[in-house]
Amino acid sequence: MKNLQFKTVRELLLAIIATTIFMISDQTQACTIVSAIDKNGQVWNANNEDGPFGVSNYINVFPKTETTTYGYFTLCYLSPQLGHGAAIQGGMNEAGLTFDFNAIDAVKLSETQNKKPFEGGNDAILPYILGHFETTEQVIKFFETYWFEDGFTSAQMHVADRQGNFAIISASGIQRSKKADHLISTNFDICGKEDGSYCWRYPLAERLLAEQEVNFKTMKDICVETAQKEGQTMYSNIQNLSTGDLWFFSKHDPENLVHTTINDLLKRGQKFYSFSQLDELIQEETQREAMSYEVITLSEETLNNYQGTYQNSFAGQATVQAKDNAIELCMVGFPCEKLLPIGNDTFKSEHFDLYIRFEKEDETITQFKLYENGYWSFTAEKKLGLK
Repeated sequence: MKNLQFKTVRELLLAIIATTIFMISDQTQACTIVSAIDKNGQVWNANNEDGPFGVSNYINVFPKTETTTYGYFTLCYLSPQLGHGAAIQGGMNEAGLTFDFNAIDAVKLSETQNKKPFEGGNDAILPYILGHFETTEQVIKFFETYWFEDGFTSAQMHVADRQGNFAIISASGIQRSKKADHLISTNFDICGKEDGSYCWRYPLAERLLAEQEVNFKTMKDICVETAQKEGQTMYSNIQNLSTGDLWFFSKHDPENLVHTTINDLLKRGQKFYSFSQLDELIQEETQREAMSYEVITLSEETLNNYQGTYQNSFAGQATVQAKDNAIELCMVGFPCEKLLPIGNDTFKSEHFDLYIRFEKEDETITQFKLYENGYWSFTAEKKLGLK
């Protein structure tokens, strides 16, 4: 296994999440998703995305091509290279179709056994939906025929369109919302008839919609009030599906709110934006310079300081060992990778733009950050006492 190598960063990052359940690994990756129609007939959608410590998030923009009908954006974890396949967490296209996912307990009796795999495989499904469909009903018809070859039994898909049609799609079945009714989904199996009252965010969102008119402020209030208080809410997004207006919150900081439109994003071309740098959505484009480096020599004592076992709740456990003026990073699900020192605390892969940087606190190595080409992918904390 250690002799295997990846050709691209995307292959490596896909391998990192290969051992997790499709889309969302467990209930810690929670969401609150709300779709509703205001008194003027405009359709609104809001989403809270929760997840583990230290995982980065991206907005990935894909303009219309010769083979697609619509341009769209997607949302993803870890790397923008995971924003065009089965690892998509949510998205919206210029026709006003949007979807996102809630984590649910694994569905034991699935209604998907007789459905067909989609031509092109799992990675082609979500981009195809965003690139070609404009209505919730089209998405429902698709999933009445096709399903993912592996996974999508521990998540449900919340779908909304510009015409005000909402639905939940899961391995338990498909449920349409009645015309003009709002739709709220959190972490219980709606199609499986589970009771949502135990999930504190569901009745809270219901109450806010009952007490307030449907508008941007109400959608923002729902995002703020249903955020995880321990800081696990990584981002929030609000969409007016009728107008194409978009709002994004970084790390669930309502003061760090950025407003744009899907048309403005598409005009800027195929790009990705980090939630840690949301201002780039509205600023003039900045040129990113390639990172220059030179391999240096570190003492054996310095290298040994980086050894240990580290943990990220999404990517799993990682071990670092010192070897011949380098470190070897090993993680569950993919081969060990050799990284060479290019600074006292920074190492680079021999094979592609993958970097690791260690951080200290009180002269003790407490965590590392793994990133590609200058964009953080995730942070792992050192498990003290483990070598």
